[in-house]
Formats: sequence, structure tokens, C-alpha cells
Amino acid sequence: MSDADQDGRPPVNFAGEALAIHDSVEMSRLVLGMAAARGADARVLAREARLPAWLLGIDHAMIASGHHVRLWELAEHALQDPYAGLAAVSHHRVGDLDLYDYLFTTAATIREALEVSGSFFHLVSTNCSLRPETLARGDITYSYRHALPGGRGEELWTQFSIAGFCARVAAAAGRPVVPANITFTQPAPRSYQAFVETFGTRRIEFGAPAPTFTLREKDLDMPMPGADPRLARILRRYAATLPRPVPAVWLDFFRQTLAEAIGDSAPSLEAFSRRLAISTRSLQRKLAEHGTSWRAELEAARRFRAQRAFQNGAPNASHLAYELGYADPRSLRRALRRWDKRTSS
Repeated sequence: MSDADQDGRPPVNFAGEALAIHDSVEMSRLVLGMAAARGADARVLAREARLPAWLLGIDHAMIASGHHVRLWELAEHALQDPYAGLAAVSHHRVGDLDLYDYLFTTAATIREALEVSGSFFHLVSTNCSLRPETLARGDITYSYRHALPGGRGEELWTQFSIAGFCARVAAAAGRPVVPANITFTQPAPRSYQAFVETFGTRRIEFGAPAPTFTLREKDLDMPMPGADPRLARILRRYAATLPRPVPAVWLDFFRQTLAEAIGDSAPSLEAFSRRLAISTRSLQRKLAEHGTSWRAELEAARRFRAQRAFQNGAPNASHLAYELGYADPRSLRRALRRWDKRTSS
């Protein structure tokens, strides 16, 4: 499922160029964890959302937003809970979203924490944005938007995001912080009770032009107990150097996993297939779809490992042969000659 699957066309910017709309896989893991904790089968949900097992095992990977939107819809259906987005907030722990979480918690004030959250949203999503609008009396309304419309899945995701920001504000402040006002674009639910309990206020509007939450000036400038100015500066400098995350590619994952496996002697096709939890036929077919083969990838991984070993000094031939999965040093020497011949030709 790609971003274009939503309506047949990929989203574009004002210049008419196609946009890459992706979200951190950590977000999907959070939804799956919430659903599993409440009795749903996370593996079934992931499969139905077309989230491959290999992808869920990677840290900091980015996936097409359509997968995540679909996952919210599936979670609501599995749990029979129209407030699943609100319920998921209690399953978030600081650190689940890696650097993005700590940029928030180390800020000096709530105002600063929300400012940095909006500035670095791309670390976890190129679909979402958080923008402030100063009101006449000094309060600030934060609008939360998605670049890619997603129907009911987007509504649930928005519930989680707005509730999540408000919960993070209260947790970071060390005391309840009640929003002055909250708006959602979704139609009014049958009961407001879950929303009132989540936000601590009845000042919640539905059917609004945009999802927003408004915080009072006195709360925005309140010092955060976990503030660490020096660490905050270091984290922001580091975050500013990071390139925009790119979506995970299966072939890159395969090659990284193969390189790690070769450290304990090159695996057989059967053994490596078991490691990836797929059949040998499926693995070969997937490699063919990417224009390569098991033999070619194993050869390339062996060659890279050997080159690195020689760059680090003169390796023990018997040990290197074993590490690369060759029967003896003579087989390794033949491979080295073959590689040298290809390089010189």
C-alpha cells in the first residue's frame, strides 16, 4: 500500500511536485502494542495493514503513511472502541519516539517544548505538522494537520496526537494542565465522556475547520521540572544535522542482516531464510524482484567482509576462510583471485 493508494494520486506541493509522506515505524509499534495489551492480535493487525515483519524489527525506519492510517482503522475495528486513539496515549512512554521525545522533555518551558516539537516533527513524520497561532491575550492555539487525508484512520490518529501533546505537557509540567479549548474536524461522537475524561475539560468542539488545542499563557511559560538547557542545546544541534528520514527499503535490510550473519560464518540459504522467517522460495523470489540473487548477494557480502579484514591488517587465512563460510584457505584464495580479476578487468 503506497501513499497514492488513498485516492489513486500521490499528494503534491504547491509546485505540483510529488511529496514523500512517511511516518516512523515506532508510531505503528505503539498502536500495535496498545491493541495487543487490550486483547487484539498484533500480528494479524500488522499483516492486514501490510506491515512486513522485517520492517517492524528495524529501529528508526520510516514507512508510507497509508500503512499507519490503515492500522488505526483496523485497531478500532478489532477493539470495537471508537475512542482507541485516546486510549493509546497511556501506552506511550518517553523514549518510544527516540530523540523526538527527549527534545520535548529537556526544554525549559512548555512553550519551548511545543516549539521544538513542531520544528522537528519530520524526525517522526513528514505527514504531520504542528503550528502555533498567538491569540490576543497571549494564549496560543496549536493547529495539528495531516498532509495526507486518511478518513477514519486520520480521525483516530488525530485523537491520539492531540491527546498525546496535552498528556506530554501535563507530565512534563508535573501537574495537570487543562487546555483552554480543543477542536476536532470529526463529527461529534455519541458521547463526549471519553474526551472530557482525557482532556479534563468540556470545552471541546467537533466539526471544526482544523484540529487544535489552546494553552493559556501562564501555563506556556511554566518551567519544566526536567529542563536541561545544556542537553537541550546539544540535542537540537544534533537533530539539526540529521537528514530527513527516508523510507526503509527491504533490500537494504536484507544486506545489513546478511552482513551481520557473516560474522559467525556465512549462512546457507536455508539458514538465512529461517532467520528472516520466510521460505527459501519466497526469499529467492523477493531477491529476483530486486534484480539480484542469493548467490550474488552472498558473494558481495563475502567480498566486502574480506576487503575490510585486509584493510585492518593481514588476517589469519584459516580464520577468515571460516568466517566467510569457505571450506578451507584455498577456496578463499580462489575467491580473492576471482575478485581481483573482476576489479582489474
